[in-house]
Amino acid sequence: MLLNNTPLSLYVHLPWCETQCPYCDFSITTDPVDGNDARLAEAIIKDIKHSSDLIADRKFRSIYFGGGTPSLASTQSIKQILDSVRDRLTPSETEITIEMNPNDVSEKKVEELLRAGINRVSLGIQSYIDQELQALGRNHDRKSAIQATNILKDINSTIDLIYGIEKQTPESFNENLETIIDSNVNHLSLYQLTIEPNTIFYKKELLLPHEEAIEEMEVIAKDLLEKNGFEQYEVSSWSKPGFESNHNLNYWQFGDFLGVGPGSHSKISNQQEIIRYRKIKPLEGYIQNQKSADLKTIAGNELDIDLAMNLLRIKNGLQQQDLTIDLPESFLKKYQRGVDEGLLLKDKIGASQKGYQFLNETIQLFF
Repeated sequence: MLLNNTPLSLYVHLPWCETQCPYCDFSITTDPVDGNDARLAEAIIKDIKHSSDLIADRKFRSIYFGGGTPSLASTQSIKQILDSVRDRLTPSETEITIEMNPNDVSEKKVEELLRAGINRVSLGIQSYIDQELQALGRNHDRKSAIQATNILKDINSTIDLIYGIEKQTPESFNENLETIIDSNVNHLSLYQLTIEPNTIFYKKELLLPHEEAIEEMEVIAKDLLEKNGFEQYEVSSWSKPGFESNHNLNYWQFGDFLGVGPGSHSKISNQQEIIRYRKIKPLEGYIQNQKSADLKTIAGNELDIDLAMNLLRIKNGLQQQDLTIDLPESFLKKYQRGVDEGLLLKDKIGASQKGYQFLNETIQLFF
């Protein structure tokens, strides 16, 4: 049975991108914005209003503007969306994040966003090395990456970095990390390049670094980041103390999230059930009618897998009393098998050191 106090976050999807990155499978459009951000903002506000039954009397724990490249939208349209939910924010300062690409970062744009209510920036650097950026098909270079990082140096921000890129070496990866450490950023999202179906990379033959080089990069990251005050708190997330992402933690702790905008996903709980659904993907279709698709109730074995794939990502585990869901008996039975095999912690919900090292295999216990 679900409790009534499930935390709720808001995800706002703004789909515009200047180019399609060859590794990306997100719901995006490369059509120019052309004033459609104002029309989309109106549709999003209407969508949130029509979701009042799902929100119930809850406040948003966090807000995240993702995409796409949401910073391509006008600050006015972002402010319009934020103004519409002011009364739904928690009394203390709500974490409100926007993703930006380096080419969109200017002192003027950042000041406008801060005035609109944004208080955290997620900067999509991916690499500071020109040949690695070219291999990723990014539309910025080292110079613009450094410039954007410098503009954001006094602002609560996080940097996205990818490793396992073509032409990348442990030495160049180390150089990327050194640049981030020198920038005084307080949060890092560190992702290994994965080749997803329905991406440009999926159709190409790539010369990616060997497994030994990938493992060496992971060792370098652990040593260098820990030495410089970062702690790994989730599979892909490193933070200085107190700067963890509230929005992402809510996902991994199995909180609820309301997704608005074309192609956005939601997970909503009540005392009877847990549902997941998404919004239709075409931009114009969503602007005209904010329909939901693929509505699904999550229960039984599917719920066990869903819980494992989220809760076990958190590095130091969770106390059971901190969860906002009563864990099903079927989950606990599988969890005990993991404890017996030394893969899961006995005193809280989480993976042991061995289980975390082989997390994909550990999650297989719940299938």
